[in-house]
Amino acid sequence: MTELEGQLTEALKRLSGQSETERRRQSEQVEALRRQVERQTEENATLRRRIERLDERVTGLTEYYETSGVARPRGRGW
Repeated sequence: MTELEGQLTEALKRLSGQSETERRRQSEQVEALRRQVERQTEENATLRRRIERLDERVTGLTEYYETSGVARPRGRGW
């Protein structure tokens, strides 16, 4: 093997190693993002359920005040 071939071979080995390192780094980033999206999806579902429960409570209170003779509280956006 000539000196130039040896240099090219070494350069190719370095580039291959750098490429593999970069590929692993990107794979780790993708996995971290996937986990983050999964957590946020779960948090969103939890918040959605809480909002639904609150909406049901507000609807129930609204119906109660509309159908009962109870005076509405003042200064609360009613």
